Amino acid sequence: MKERAWVVRLVCAAVLLPLIWVPAVSPQQQQPPPTEEKRGPIRPKPQKPEDETYVMRVEAPLVTLDVVVTDNHGNFIPGLQKANFRILEDGVEQAVTSFAPGEAPLTTVLLLETRPQFWRVYYDMLDAAYLFLNRLRDEDWIALVGFDMRPRILVDFTRNKNDVQEALRTLEFPAGFSEVNTFDALLDVLERLKDVEGKRSIVLVGTGLNSFSQHSWDETLRQVRDAETGVTVFALGMGWNWELLADYYDWTSLRMDIKVAEAQLAELCRQTGGHAYFPRFLGEIPGIYETIAAMLRNQYSLAYQPREFKRDGKFHKVKVELIAPDGSPLKVVDQKGKQVKVRLYHRQGYHSPKEEVSLRQPVSPAGGNRRATGGLAP
Repeated sequence: MKERAWVVRLVCAAVLLPLIWVPAVSPQQQQPPPTEEKRGPIRPKPQKPEDETYVMRVEAPLVTLDVVVTDNHGNFIPGLQKANFRILEDGVEQAVTSFAPGEAPLTTVLLLETRPQFWRVYYDMLDAAYLFLNRLRDEDWIALVGFDMRPRILVDFTRNKNDVQEALRTLEFPAGFSEVNTFDALLDVLERLKDVEGKRSIVLVGTGLNSFSQHSWDETLRQVRDAETGVTVFALGMGWNWELLADYYDWTSLRMDIKVAEAQLAELCRQTGGHAYFPRFLGEIPGIYETIAAMLRNQYSLAYQPREFKRDGKFHKVKVELIAPDGSPLKVVDQKGKQVKVRLYHRQGYHSPKEEVSLRQPVSPAGGNRRATGGLAP
């Protein structure tokens, strides 16, 4: 009997022992080991269909050119047609896609150097600014920006010349920095003008000097050439009194700075199809403003899309020629039937962008009552 009881106890122990010594296991541990397909959040890449096509699209910008045509005496040549213009980009002829002659209201920024370092130069520049207002028409838009070390919007775009005159009067008692940064001020205005419509231009009145400009000459020249900008720049170099001061005190360095500044102003204007003027006395300025206004009002507006556009970041040179119906150079004669030489003023080229960017469509070159949409202020 005892032996039988011992056998029963032995059998029970054999049955219960696994339940006593097997450790507790979490449900997570009870799952099978993860396979390669279930490791982390990685999802398998979708299979590409065999018939999938890849399309690469490169947008060619619409390059706009405002062209002024004069004879060698500065007289404007009217009556030219689309067929009279030939556009060459890097020597390759381009198809003119749009053409519009005639006058249009102006959208102009008067960019005025306002540092009070030398009172005679400063008041000459103020007088020049007042004279500019007399050349505007009722339908023209004008903004006033003053600058020394940094630009300041004194009057945003308006058709009311009295607003600009009042702002100029506040500058008659100058206070500010004695340094001037022309490059920074010019590029700041160009950037703001990208969102403004109209026949846009800048009239810069100043010495052209740069004390501590953040932008170098090469950077400034590149941005002025920008295809998206499309702004014609004119300049009145007002440094003649500085030259007299340099001669009186024999300041060779100042004299050289003025000469360099004048050369740079001339090149910046030339690249945009404008012109720089360096009057020697105040009596010349009304005639200069008359010429600037006439040039802006007598532009032929052309546009084309480059035939082989590449986003290479390079500068592409543009040349405009006048041609006869048979493709030969156009001969222009005066009222006496004598052939005259012709001069063309236009943007010298543009930098192609490197990155994929959305290029803004330019304003239609057709005439009419244009206005500035938006303004210089952000």
